[in-house]
Amino acid sequence: MGRKNMKNYSTGTKAFASCIILLFIGLTINPALPASHSRNTPIDEFVDLIINDDGSGDPTDKEVDIPPYTPDSGITPTLCINFTILGANDSELTRFYGDDPGEDWTSITVYGDILYPINETTLYHVGSQGDWNYIMTPTKQSGEIILWIEWPEWGADWETIHIINGSFVHPSVDSFAWGFDFKLTVTIKDMDMEALKYSNVSLLWEEENVEFNETQGDNTLGNGRNGEYSFWIRQSEQGELPPKNITIAAYDESSRLSGYTKIIMERPNIPPLVFVDDDYNSSIPGWGYNHFNTIELGVDSVDTNGTVLVFNGIYPESIILNKTLRLLGEDKYTTRIEGTGIGDAINITDDNVTIQGFTIRNYTEGNGIIIASNNNKIMDNIIADNMAGIVTYYGNPFETISSNTGYNIITHNRIISNTEGNIGLSGFNNSIIDNVISSSPFGIMVMVSASNTVSQNTIVDNEIGVGILASYHTIVTQNNISQNEKLGVFDFCTSNTIIRQNNFIGNGQQAYFRQTIALRFGLLHTILNCPINRSIWDENYWEKPRILPYPIPGLISFNRGFVTDPPYRFNFFQIDRHPAKTPYDIPGAE
Repeated sequence: MGRKNMKNYSTGTKAFASCIILLFIGLTINPALPASHSRNTPIDEFVDLIINDDGSGDPTDKEVDIPPYTPDSGITPTLCINFTILGANDSELTRFYGDDPGEDWTSITVYGDILYPINETTLYHVGSQGDWNYIMTPTKQSGEIILWIEWPEWGADWETIHIINGSFVHPSVDSFAWGFDFKLTVTIKDMDMEALKYSNVSLLWEEENVEFNETQGDNTLGNGRNGEYSFWIRQSEQGELPPKNITIAAYDESSRLSGYTKIIMERPNIPPLVFVDDDYNSSIPGWGYNHFNTIELGVDSVDTNGTVLVFNGIYPESIILNKTLRLLGEDKYTTRIEGTGIGDAINITDDNVTIQGFTIRNYTEGNGIIIASNNNKIMDNIIADNMAGIVTYYGNPFETISSNTGYNIITHNRIISNTEGNIGLSGFNNSIIDNVISSSPFGIMVMVSASNTVSQNTIVDNEIGVGILASYHTIVTQNNISQNEKLGVFDFCTSNTIIRQNNFIGNGQQAYFRQTIALRFGLLHTILNCPINRSIWDENYWEKPRILPYPIPGLISFNRGFVTDPPYRFNFFQIDRHPAKTPYDIPGAE
């Protein structure tokens, strides 16, 4: 623990070759207390400290019991630390720091920790052969002192001295990672190393320029029956920035601090949670680590499977999401990704991405969201005034559908007024559920795809509501398809399409199909890897109550011979044999 804590206090260790520093420390406690005090006995202890030539060292921390601090009595113990500093290498077996001119106290530093401030110190060289003496007056019952020596050209080393008053606090770990829920177990023992039951144990969060705050550990009833105490350190309590350390403090029956230790809350190299605000600048704590003023910088900096939280503002960006993450806007009406014409707003190239809570607009020569991966979720956004709203790329059209994008969910969005189309869907097993889709040349175009679902959407005021092109087993069910200028649904060269329980109201023409049966369709059959079958229309509501089956007009064409020959074409019908008599009350569809 001493070595890890020391890294927080020091700026580093100078490089050196094949040298060893030995730091011999003797601790003498001279308390000016009444003779009746049970611990009014000087303690003399020595420890050897050796640092390896790679600078890692293997220090043994000292735990020293001192008499209790009694500020009201005017009696305070005095702690005297006697130590010897010597070094050795292959050419000189021993050297003592302080014996040569220029080797003075400036290379020796003594630190008191945040719970153990030092208000009176002396440090001086005594005698010869590297003997030094340090005297300090403790101001609290427990704390930590770090003695650090940096000997030019010989290396550096340190010793950590834990000052306690009646109990030892032993955590189950030395450190844990910020950004995750963590269960910490602590053992409390007395000076005879016996378990102390039912101690009052607290966690103190040590923050920048703050001694500690009032956050307490979850010290529930019954915790500590066997001298072990458990605490949940919740992610929600950790704040936006990790504190340096967490102090674990034990108190006696008089509520006096009897012992403590620290664990390090490690800041991960890559943060799992990143914050973005267009008002952030370099004066914000965490700037450049987990606080940024552009979404792209936040995405670049967050860990895989992490979260980028974007606060209200305007972000004129083109963003590439090339890792699994959640991109969350504070409010979809006021957290806006704004285009300036060219470029796409968001391009998703990795799997398992969530985008939620944004307005994405004004990419007039680009797309709102491009999906070129799998298992993504686009939800609760407003996507408007772009060239296209959402587009899923199908990769190579001459490969099978299963090799392209799949299992994406587009739900609870308002996708409107995109100049070339609101949603262009390809791939397999994608779902478009509970969206408002309006005011575009086509609301949804499903193309070169398999097993996609369009359900519970309001598809209104487009030129064509839903177009299905060269696709297999598309399900269009429980949608409000209304007031589309030319067509409600256009079904072109598909197989096993199911169009069921939709409301068709007020469209220029409710539905139309076109099927090509020809040699040239063999290529399409190869691409789709599926048979050619008619569409199924069933239980739809067609403008008004229907008693008789409802005919869906269409066109069938045959190839007469060569591919270059014009096909035979003739009108045909498909039938909804069970039309609904009343419109459906569709949950989710506005």
